[in-house]
Amino acid sequence: MNARRFALLIGVLWAVAAGGFLWWRFARDAAHSGDEWRRTAESAAQLVRLSRVEGESDLEAAAQAARVIGAAVRVVELARLDAEVRSALRAEAPVRCGEGMLAPLKDADDWDVVGAIAVGRPAALRAPPPWRAAVTVPMAILTALALLLLRGGARLTERRRGEIVTAWAFLGAPLLHLAAFSIIPVAFTVFLSFHRWDLLSAARPFVGLDNYRELARDGLFWTTLRNTALYALYVPITMVLALGLALLLDRGRRGQRLLRAIVFLPYVSSVVAVGLVWQWMFNADFGLINGALRAVGLGTADWLGDPRTALAAIIVVTVWTQVGYQMIVFLAGLQGIPGVFLDAATVDGASPWQRFRHVTLPLLRPVILFVLVTGVIAGFQVFTLVYLMTEGGPLHSTDVVVYRIYQTAWEFLRFGYASAMAVVLFLLLLLATILQFRLLGRRTETA
Repeated sequence: MNARRFALLIGVLWAVAAGGFLWWRFARDAAHSGDEWRRTAESAAQLVRLSRVEGESDLEAAAQAARVIGAAVRVVELARLDAEVRSALRAEAPVRCGEGMLAPLKDADDWDVVGAIAVGRPAALRAPPPWRAAVTVPMAILTALALLLLRGGARLTERRRGEIVTAWAFLGAPLLHLAAFSIIPVAFTVFLSFHRWDLLSAARPFVGLDNYRELARDGLFWTTLRNTALYALYVPITMVLALGLALLLDRGRRGQRLLRAIVFLPYVSSVVAVGLVWQWMFNADFGLINGALRAVGLGTADWLGDPRTALAAIIVVTVWTQVGYQMIVFLAGLQGIPGVFLDAATVDGASPWQRFRHVTLPLLRPVILFVLVTGVIAGFQVFTLVYLMTEGGPLHSTDVVVYRIYQTAWEFLRFGYASAMAVVLFLLLLLATILQFRLLGRRTETA
């Protein structure tokens, strides 16, 4: 099989897979839409009936109250319907009628069917589901790229075309994985940030920049952002400690492997277990830390219950867990420095501090940049320790951005607003990463 036929086969398989997926989702959405429509009609009829039972004589007013569920609702007298529809309604089940749905309306005794509630298809059910844009747009882009590659491949040699097709065939599965678990979720998050999206209402309107405007006026969000920035200060502290430990454990001393394992052990431990153990250690009444302070005659503190110490306590736990990982990275960097450089500096009469400052530290700049960038990104994404140890308290002193996003989405059910927070956090991390590369990247290249 030549390269052109192989590329054609890949295109056909891609089209069949994409078409089958879209057809399956369209059919599923259609069935789901019908179920939602039927439930909407039943809810409207029930609401109108309850209004009538409670003494509401004007059924139109009751129908007006029923419109809060997002459907076009009106009352229809039973005499205005034909015999077949009346017979179907007396079976006390919603029936389709033209472009709408009719639900039986019973009397105050909940015995006889005296009318019908006409429910039009809700606008939210007529709109295409949001996943359709999130799936169709990447598929369209990939299809356009495939067509461009096929068109440009006509000017290449047969061997070159075969190499390109083979390369893209190997890259196909990783690209699909990346699109499914990274590109599409990010695109969907951006899409949600421009909508009022919750799980309580079928209407999810486009609100433009309203979520971002509300975010700019939300004082609690800026408090969480400040707390997150303060928490991220653990990164330089941990880097200094990790570099010092790496320098100590880089020498050929007895038992250094055991010491490296002991320092590295907290990093590979379960974060949930670490959080629970340290929560007990910080306990104000029977915690190990306060017990040790009492034993030596010092004052105690409510470490996790005091707004002045709660965030510092979480930083201490983070430093304890992260210093082992950063020490291993610095050890790898130290062992990658050629020994001839240090030997030459020693011959020239450089002291240990001068060798560290003028030889070791400049050659470690790529490692320092890596640890700093990854540490800041991890610091702005802290969640588990805060969730386990303080739940954002006391008085929001440990409330961080990711925990605020979690609460807004899964406790307050405001997914659009939470998505706007996530987009802002992504942009801030992107800006911080660019600044770090600009400030340290040039020095790294010249080191």
